[in-house]
Amino acid sequence: MRYGGEEFVLALKGCSLSEGVAYANQLRKAIEAEPLITTEGVISVTFSSGVAEAVNETNETLYQLLNKADKALYAAKREGRNQVQVYGG
Repeated sequence: MRYGGEEFVLALKGCSLSEGVAYANQLRKAIEAEPLITTEGVISVTFSSGVAEAVNETNETLYQLLNKADKALYAAKREGRNQVQVYGG
């Protein structure tokens, strides 16, 4: 789902945190491997991702979960982009 101008949300039901990170890294590598070819030339594309886990035992709202993922995303961008970061609290 498109979440912002250049942000998307991907919800993986029944997926562990480590599986979510692995999936995000697979997606990142696939995007990086397919540059955009235009009449102006080749444009490399990268993918930064923030991963957060919904925990059943908490009363966390969707807003709180998205906020965690957003913080992890900005950590990925701050650390040099084209990487996956996990929300660490």
